[in-house]
Amino acid sequence: MKTLYHYIHFGLMGAGIGSIVTTLSLLLTGATGASMTVLVVWLVTSFLIGIYTTVMYDDRLPLPGATAIHFALTFVTVVGSCFLCGYGDGLLSIVKNMLPQFLIIYVVLYLIIFFSSKANEKAINESLSKH
Repeated sequence: MKTLYHYIHFGLMGAGIGSIVTTLSLLLTGATGASMTVLVVWLVTSFLIGIYTTVMYDDRLPLPGATAIHFALTFVTVVGSCFLCGYGDGLLSIVKNMLPQFLIIYVVLYLIIFFSSKANEKAINESLSKH
């Protein structure tokens, strides 16, 4: 059973990573004067994505299944956030315009986390084999 602390921990990690991604995205897209509402929407989005990440650590799910669930939840949340922030002329417009950026960010973060996890796994296995 997951504790509330576990979900808050992942949510805060998501908010931390999301604040960096949000800042870079706003800078790269030339957004100036982003409102506090926009920043709060994206921080809440990042917090939720952090909570969704707990599915990646569920041993009952194979990695491709966990990735598909995480991707779908993340994509729907990001599209909803774009809609709340007033990006695009409607949901279809938002999906079409933000999908390339979303895919790039998702793949880059996924690969960073995947290879970091593999490196940690290797270090743990080496440490255990020495003892």
